[in-house]
Amino acid sequence: MIRFKNLTKRFEDGGGIADFSFEVEEGEVFGLVGSKGSGKTTALRMLMGFEYPTKGRCAINGKDCVRAASYLHRMTGYLPDGFSLPAVLTGRQFLRSNAEMRGMRNLENLFNTAKKLDLNIDRKIGDMTSADVQKTGIVCALMHNPPVILLDNPFRNLDSRTRSVLVDLILEEKEKGKMVILTSDTVDIADLTCDRVGLLDKGSIVYLGDVENMRENMYRSYLIQFGSSRSAMQFAKEAFEIKSMKDRNLVVSVQGELLPLVRALANYHVTSIEPVPLSLEETFVHIYGGLHAEHTDSETGFFD
Repeated sequence: MIRFKNLTKRFEDGGGIADFSFEVEEGEVFGLVGSKGSGKTTALRMLMGFEYPTKGRCAINGKDCVRAASYLHRMTGYLPDGFSLPAVLTGRQFLRSNAEMRGMRNLENLFNTAKKLDLNIDRKIGDMTSADVQKTGIVCALMHNPPVILLDNPFRNLDSRTRSVLVDLILEEKEKGKMVILTSDTVDIADLTCDRVGLLDKGSIVYLGDVENMRENMYRSYLIQFGSSRSAMQFAKEAFEIKSMKDRNLVVSVQGELLPLVRALANYHVTSIEPVPLSLEETFVHIYGGLHAEHTDSETGFFD
């Protein structure tokens, strides 16, 4: 079990996290979602023992993350956000070096994960794209089959195909009974991968709950293109919230299940339908009941 108990970290510049209290069980994927500066990175660094708490504590399987940091590092797969790797080494050399430090003899998981991510590990890191550097970091975090996985913004720089592969990898780790915490600045990622989610604002958890509940309360927007402007105008009279309309195109907002929308669209000639990304601010308003918008600038700011 990963446990946060009244965990607080305050930096001299006023940043940090405030009063984190929640647990992550085996076989659970937990998402920390918030904008840049909300405290996501600080939370993971506390679990790694890289930062000391101002108050409270965090522990993994009963081991204090500060006192037992060296021991916990051996059982944890960690992907930092915005990391850099030695440019002169190939991916293979870097990964083998990390494997040797961990005393790994069987590298099958390393090579399998790299293959799934379509990563050429024989390329020099200095010649890699930002996406391939990110893939290398992911392989390094997962290759030793750790029971605890901490992924800070893991979908950064990845294309849609690789994102899909990473979602599958995370869900595979969940099925093995791993404890996974990942961070994201979008709710969509948490919706795809997580069992529960914590929404962060200025270092505080303003919403903590399961993804199913979040999904039921979320509004989703879709850009729908009809066969004609006449059809679009007719559909606009249906009992849905229309956010915008132009010619044959309109954006409709739906809360919860999509089945009513699908049934209504079956009566129209629709040429395309695409999801419109929901901003994090909109997510706070929909899920947190609008209280997020009531925060004032005079409050203490917390940053990653």
